[in-house]
Amino acid sequence: MINKKKPIRSIDNELIRLNKFISNSGICSRREADEFIKLGMVNVNGKIITKMGYKVLPNDIIKYDGQIITNSKPVYILINKPKGFLASSTDKKVKKSVNDLINISNLNKIYPFDNMGRTSSGLLLLSNDLYFKKKLNSSKKGVRMIYKITLDKSINNLNLEKINKAHYINNKKIEFKSVSYISGNSKKDLGIECFNIESGEIVKIFKKINFIVEQIDRVTYGSLTKKDLTRGKWRHLTSKEKGFLQMH
Repeated sequence: MINKKKPIRSIDNELIRLNKFISNSGICSRREADEFIKLGMVNVNGKIITKMGYKVLPNDIIKYDGQIITNSKPVYILINKPKGFLASSTDKKVKKSVNDLINISNLNKIYPFDNMGRTSSGLLLLSNDLYFKKKLNSSKKGVRMIYKITLDKSINNLNLEKINKAHYINNKKIEFKSVSYISGNSKKDLGIECFNIESGEIVKIFKKINFIVEQIDRVTYGSLTKKDLTRGKWRHLTSKEKGFLQMH
């Protein structure tokens, strides 16, 4: 009887450059990872590594700035968020999180690109690619968004002019591209076009002039729409859709 030897697994095939490992975690680009390594901010199995080209194994413990990171494949998810669920960009665990609606592994490593309160609904992007998130949220122009809101009472043209001016929320300057009535609807319903403004910030701006936002729904996020995505459902972004977002 001939004993067939199992092929010897080559460790070299499992090795990955440290800067690529860090980049795959979604923290930053490879170039930025090189800078972090040079600054001594990366720790491998308890040892600070500053050598360029250093390679690690998948089961090595890698820490950046004191936090363990993982070599995860980037995931990009678009969800049509329903009311009653909270989207928080922090690590804090909450009841009825928007993440509860998404059924994939390593969900605890996936974060919303912005915050959406329980009373808000509409399109929301989530990912474990924190570098991509940072790039979109910090771009000069920002991502174009359209919201549909319903107020507690009708709003006149004078108050519309007030809303269309610049506002400051927590020392952040917020300015809408346009706020207008929705054709065929009552004067309680408005359409808002803006760039990188969260739903909670919109609610606070209207509160400043004594209006309560009863409903707020994000109907577009960049080039993304709610087409074929009913409330509470989610899907993965296509590479083409991600490419369009990167152009912002």
